[in-house]
Amino acid sequence: MFQRRKSIRTRLMNSAKYLMLPFLVINACIIITMIRYTAKKPIKYNTCYMDAISLAMQNRTPIEDGGPIPLEDVLLSEDQPTPGESIFFLETTCPCSDPKYYMLNLASREACAIESAALHNPSMNIFVLFACANSRQQVDPTTEAILSYSNVKLRRVNLWQLAKNTSIHDWISKDELFRSRFLMVNLSDLLRLLTLYRFGGIYMDMDVVVLRSFENEPPNFVGAESKVKIGNSILRLEPKGFGHKIIEYFLLDYQMNYNGDIWAVNGPVSLSRVMSYICNTNNITVMQSDQRRCQGIKVFRSSDFYAISDWAYFFEPEFANETMELLKNSYAAHLWGHISTQRDLRVNSNSAYIQLATQNCPKVLAAARKWFD
Repeated sequence: MFQRRKSIRTRLMNSAKYLMLPFLVINACIIITMIRYTAKKPIKYNTCYMDAISLAMQNRTPIEDGGPIPLEDVLLSEDQPTPGESIFFLETTCPCSDPKYYMLNLASREACAIESAALHNPSMNIFVLFACANSRQQVDPTTEAILSYSNVKLRRVNLWQLAKNTSIHDWISKDELFRSRFLMVNLSDLLRLLTLYRFGGIYMDMDVVVLRSFENEPPNFVGAESKVKIGNSILRLEPKGFGHKIIEYFLLDYQMNYNGDIWAVNGPVSLSRVMSYICNTNNITVMQSDQRRCQGIKVFRSSDFYAISDWAYFFEPEFANETMELLKNSYAAHLWGHISTQRDLRVNSNSAYIQLATQNCPKVLAAARKWFD
């Protein structure tokens, strides 16, 4: 067993040498865009996250008339995720400048992702997990829109409790994770792995719009983001068997190759590295050609999740027809939220994004008044 673990380490580290350079070249623009965040001290995020967890643990008071409604812990709530048959979203934002950062505050675009998943997958429960928020307002049109779907559940999640009895728990306790310029991004990358380790099922980012059902898809799948990279915005792994073993590989790679100072390197790069080990090739086209080569893991085409690589196509009306045509056979649309969130959008726009919202998250769009944020 020790020799096999050592072999896995060696192969993962060797794979890293070949995957790191093309990833960094392809994402140079993203890194430049995000460079303004590097001056922020990670300790601020660290403190904010710790405070939110502490407040959640203390929040045991009854619900008052008109007061906030506490979120249940996903591990302690009576209504537990069905193993392998739930869809998970994660919100890891901790806006420390807002004294009410512990209060749930979903943007319209985030809620759109949730509604679209609930709409197209009625037989699956949709669990929205909050790393910092631990309460919600009793009256909020956007939240009410997604909760009108009986399969949507809002829960808080505790990193340390979720990681308990896993191979990465001791590493988290050493606080290496929190020495990061991009703490919440790295926290999101880790929490999605731990969530699937606990429950199996499908993970989705908050900046996607689901366009069709995933209910009949294989129990293990990932999606190619490009010709050289596997994305981690949408993935599915089974709670037992080989799918569970894959997550153990992901967790091992995460702590072995963790780098808190490079944007997204602990997500898609790590995922691509592990997949190259499992499939015994770095060639994504080869991975897709024969599912048996990847031991039953389906690798979706880039057009299935990431058909549009230029986020502006979702916002500019002049590209609307072309964008909708490119998405007609896709399973989901990825909106590149880490960049596009800064772009304002009116609800009466003729953009592709509003067309997608009209079809796939109509209740959230109706709840938005003037701006689809």
